[in-house]
Amino acid sequence: MTLKPARALHLVGLLLLTTFGCVEEDPAFTAPLAGGARLVVAPPRSSAVAAVTASVTHASGATESKALTSATDPDGGIAWSAVVKPESPEEEIQLTVAAEDSAKTVVASVKSDAGVKLPLYGEALVVLVPLPESGAPGLANHAPRIHEVRAQSAIVAPGETVTLSAQVSDEEEGVLTYEWTASGRVLACEGATCEWTAARPPVPDAGTEGDAGTGYDPTLKDDALISLRVTDAQGAVSTLQFHIGVGTVRGPASLRKTWFNRSPVAAVAGEPQQVMLGSTFQVPAPVTDEDGDVLTYAWSATCEGKFDNVTLARPAFTPGAAPTDCGCQLKGAVTDGFGGSTEQLVNLCVRAEAPPVLETTSQSAESALAGERVTFTVDVTDPRGEAMTFAWTSNVGALGTPVGNGGTSTVDWTELSCLPADVTPTVDLVVTNASGASTRHSFPVTWMGRRCGPGETACAITLSPGQVTLREGCVVQSAVFIPDGFTFDGAGHTLTASEDGAGDHYKGAVLRNRGTVANVRFVTVTARNLSDVCDAGVDRLRGILLEDASGTIENTVVEDLNQGTISGCQEGFAIDVRSSAVGGAPVPVVIRGNRLTGYQKVGVVVQGRVAVTLEDNTLDGLGPTSRISRTGIQLAYGASGQVVGNEVQGNAFLFEDLRLADYGSGILVVGGSAYGVGRELCHDLLIQDNELVGNDVGVNLIQAEGNDYDPPAAPQNIQVLGNELSKEDLTNQVYQAAISDNGTANLISRNRISGDGYNSELYENAIGVDVVTQGEDRQVGFATPARMLDVDTCSEALVVQGWDLAGNLAPLSVPEVTLAASDPGATFHLLPDCSDAPVAVVSLKNPQREGIFYLLAATAGPLTLTATGDGASKTQEQTVR
Repeated sequence: MTLKPARALHLVGLLLLTTFGCVEEDPAFTAPLAGGARLVVAPPRSSAVAAVTASVTHASGATESKALTSATDPDGGIAWSAVVKPESPEEEIQLTVAAEDSAKTVVASVKSDAGVKLPLYGEALVVLVPLPESGAPGLANHAPRIHEVRAQSAIVAPGETVTLSAQVSDEEEGVLTYEWTASGRVLACEGATCEWTAARPPVPDAGTEGDAGTGYDPTLKDDALISLRVTDAQGAVSTLQFHIGVGTVRGPASLRKTWFNRSPVAAVAGEPQQVMLGSTFQVPAPVTDEDGDVLTYAWSATCEGKFDNVTLARPAFTPGAAPTDCGCQLKGAVTDGFGGSTEQLVNLCVRAEAPPVLETTSQSAESALAGERVTFTVDVTDPRGEAMTFAWTSNVGALGTPVGNGGTSTVDWTELSCLPADVTPTVDLVVTNASGASTRHSFPVTWMGRRCGPGETACAITLSPGQVTLREGCVVQSAVFIPDGFTFDGAGHTLTASEDGAGDHYKGAVLRNRGTVANVRFVTVTARNLSDVCDAGVDRLRGILLEDASGTIENTVVEDLNQGTISGCQEGFAIDVRSSAVGGAPVPVVIRGNRLTGYQKVGVVVQGRVAVTLEDNTLDGLGPTSRISRTGIQLAYGASGQVVGNEVQGNAFLFEDLRLADYGSGILVVGGSAYGVGRELCHDLLIQDNELVGNDVGVNLIQAEGNDYDPPAAPQNIQVLGNELSKEDLTNQVYQAAISDNGTANLISRNRISGDGYNSELYENAIGVDVVTQGEDRQVGFATPARMLDVDTCSEALVVQGWDLAGNLAPLSVPEVTLAASDPGATFHLLPDCSDAPVAVVSLKNPQREGIFYLLAATAGPLTLTATGDGASKTQEQTVR
């Protein structure tokens, strides 16, 4: 039997009724449609989709790939569709849909969580929304993701009820709200499932566009437009709309206005932004559309004011009056052309200008020299009591870190070297309150220092509390000054003295103090291409200078500080520390861990009333030279302190003219009236554990008084202990000595001397220890202080020496000393662990005329030691515990 089309059968029945009148009509017979599923795919407009493919897995396990066809919507959408046919009656299939771009890259996909059961007759409807794996980044919220909507039939007869079921997810937590509509009418459904009964809309009157208030499109008279609107807890909305055929339509329902749309997402309004009355506020554009739709804006304001264009995404708004409570809200109604909308809110606080008031201003000085610090202070009040911010700037020099609280702010300014010509240093302040109103003030400073030479720029520094830090290497044509009380941190960078383009030769120090306290660390100081012009006094070339200032110089490098390899100018001091004070306490200075090499004249000079700690430095005079006699460390004219653990080498002089006979010294101590009226003697010096290599004289104590360079009249408590002194050969034909002493009762003991250069048996002018003695009489002396000893424990080293009556090292006629103890049980030994046999005599045959021994006491209590030599005895009290 051949089935006739259902529409034709209905027509035949109608003709019969018309022709023959009222007769019993045969039942209308409608041929069923073949079973299957109609797939409708609405991909996001943000993805450039060139093809959509459905992967269908049948109940048998067979997989079918089906390409969907597209239909362009004049209203702006593009939908894709296809029909899936069953392999077996009422089978359940699995669906996966992928949308690809022109490069066949999958840009969006969706997979049905549950199988789709195909009806025996007719077609089920499955509307799918493939989406990218994740939403657009950085949004305040993401719209819900509608994955699919199903109906058991794609065509519904009038009066027939169909169940619509949606699958939805959301990236954010919270309850989702569902709203279903059919051809503009809201359905009484809740949740993701809705039952809808099809009823053909009334035919519109001629000349109208459809039912008022329904939004029904008369061109879709055989379809119902179904819309699902899902809203998340934060107000973000997604909408999916599609068609279901209504009545006895043969073809598939229209794809027009079939689309998935995500409403624009607005940013959080946030705290009110301060806007001054009369100023223009640029509205931000935080609205984002995940579908990439063109957005339409309409801005309004709750306060008086004017937009330059209310339809712009980022209009400019100028308030015309200040609200009573300053509150003003800008509202942007935003639509995307596909039924999506949002409202962007921007909160403002509009105030009439009331700038901060400067109550007092001050600066510590009206003018400044290089290295002088100027302090600026302001006291400010705000008419509304708002919080204020202080912004300090300067056109030249360096500003420190501002300090203050509330209405007070203080900042320091300085420049360390030079300023450009015709520039007036100016420090500017802008004080701004929370409303955005500002007050300005400028502080000019009269510059009394040097102007930068051609091609010279001031050193780039950072000024922080108590410290200036070099930000990069710097070439200078005159001294860089350290502000009083500050530390100069070179941060590993280099200061280079140069006279290139200066128009004159370089004079003075490279880095020096400005006040009474200065510290230097982590900087390299050097010179390049200096003229060989000799200067004296303040114009002498120095690397680092502390003058009449206490402080520290640590972990620095001074190298190649000279006026060329042929200069004989008596300048070029790597580190120079001096005090001009007469009387009073000495200035404390620490010089530690520095490396000094290539200096022209002296590595370290300490002159005047300075209590110095000179430790762990390395000094290299670079070996013998015939142009100048170098000194490693020079202590002069009242210096005191300690010189411990330094390495000093290469301070040696070669001469060709005996009239210019001179020699270099590793450590030189000089003072007394023989060098000038009022020149003080150095005193209370400990020179210990230094390594002195290759110097003409290792330690040179040449203090003297009067025109005849007599030894000082009184001892100055200078101790030279435990140093290691060596020189391989004779390079100075006039004089070489490991230790030379012109003083009075200087203690020289336990120094280790080696090398042919200090061997008088090989060279006439090479001496180990050379001491000027007074008179012919001799005595025995203890070179070590009284000890605290433990019973039956070998003591520390004890030393006896031969002295003249003034206390200077001197040879005894018989170089032996007899030892005795008040306790007969006490014994003397030559080995430091007292493992050798007891002795009663020690020899004084070494260059320091001393004997070293150790004591083993048997009984606790006072113990008197007696040393006898050349018929004279000396006692020393020990304590045994």
